[in-house]
Amino acid sequence: MSKKPLFAIVIFVAVLGILEITSRTLESHLSREASAGRQPKGWQAEFFRSFFDWHEPDPDLLWRFRANLNNPLIRTNSDHLLGGQVTQKKTSNTFRILLLGDSSPVGHGLKERRLAFGEQLRAMLEQEYLGLRNIELVNASVSGYTSEQIVRLLKIRGWSYRPDLVILYCGNNDASISGELTDRELFHGRRLIGVRKGLANLALYRILRSILLPRERKTAPETKQLTVRVSPEQYAENLDKIATQCREHNCPLIILKPPVPLLWPAGLQFRLFRHITGENGQLIFPEKMGAILGRPLKYCISEERFRSLYGRGDIFTREVFRSAYFDSLTPKQAIAYYTRMLDKGGNDPVLLNNLGVSFWEDRRYSMADLYLRTAREQYAKNHRGENGYAIIAAGSPFLYNIGINLLTADSGASAPRFDSTTAAIYLDSALQADFFSLRIKKTYREMIDRYAARKMILVIDLPGIFADNGGERLFIDHCHPTQAGHRLIASSIYREIKRNRLIR
Repeated sequence: MSKKPLFAIVIFVAVLGILEITSRTLESHLSREASAGRQPKGWQAEFFRSFFDWHEPDPDLLWRFRANLNNPLIRTNSDHLLGGQVTQKKTSNTFRILLLGDSSPVGHGLKERRLAFGEQLRAMLEQEYLGLRNIELVNASVSGYTSEQIVRLLKIRGWSYRPDLVILYCGNNDASISGELTDRELFHGRRLIGVRKGLANLALYRILRSILLPRERKTAPETKQLTVRVSPEQYAENLDKIATQCREHNCPLIILKPPVPLLWPAGLQFRLFRHITGENGQLIFPEKMGAILGRPLKYCISEERFRSLYGRGDIFTREVFRSAYFDSLTPKQAIAYYTRMLDKGGNDPVLLNNLGVSFWEDRRYSMADLYLRTAREQYAKNHRGENGYAIIAAGSPFLYNIGINLLTADSGASAPRFDSTTAAIYLDSALQADFFSLRIKKTYREMIDRYAARKMILVIDLPGIFADNGGERLFIDHCHPTQAGHRLIASSIYREIKRNRLIR
């Protein structure tokens, strides 16, 4: 190398060094934090990466199960998948099923791993093909996963196991609010993450960034709205990608339409997590979301009725119930209290709702109906012209309380509106608006229906099957089936495999 280019390189490095030293000196006198302007993570990504002992961060999928876990429910292998070790090689008589999904196929809420529908299905098929075929289950389901994570998992790792059948169960997490970014935006934000981290260590980069991007920092938090993790359109794209991958690998696909309970309290599921802080000591919930969930809003629920629907449930079910706002007043005392508060404070929808619920507790259903409807109308009036998932979700409890009041009205009520048909309309409306719980919505299910007549794809209508076999009592909470529910799912898949001769 000649001296001139070498001299130029030395001068260039020296100038950069001087600029970096100058920048570090200047930065120490600035009040702006180097971390300002970073895109916020979704609270669910932060929650699963940091707070569940079962999970750990994953560079490709946001989070995953820890390897080699061993407890009654969660047992993982060295590949971070549920169950025992699975070799990528397989014998000629092995029929291998790849199960993709969220916490329902994981078996969340069950006492033992063997009770989950994937394990039950494997046991049924082993009994059917005893001595003829070796049945293997590769359960790649992970708690909290959306279709955005699942389609990536299938492409990155799924086909290395050479499955003969893929079963897909997802949608509940997709239709839930996690923050200001969709899962797809979170993944896009991880591109060149190593380069960005390296640049972030340079004071010169941080100074230039603070000079060039001040306007973006100030306006982004005000203009960015809360959104669902995966939009219905993105959900449809992900289903197409999964179906295309299966077709390219000549592998049949079974898509399970997730069932969800109708009577679960709308807008309540995330409330108990609103005080959790992340690694930086800040609340993981977006401020707007925490404010909505923190409202002192009463629900038309009682412990006796809650248990009659969902039993004792697991610890999370019980904590969700306890997280609901309850006042310590008797129904009559509450009626007097909220009446006085309304006289002082005007038409506050929360106070109107709480007065309506107090009448419901006092079994005065006509008066409850009047105030619950007024609360809903006042909320709509206060937010007329506004839109977005958060505004819609914040209104879901008002719809839910109207529906429950109609459903539980005494048989002597004279008003014709007290009937289960009208109640079901309100409860379904509450479900469709409930982006603060993990329950799939109608628009997402409609995306699944498009695959009902496609070659090598089977769609199993679990909502219809559940409705015919116990409905609400087949759930332990907002979306997870009971042991009987898992048995029903396994039997439904088993029948379709037999009927369509998927195992030769």
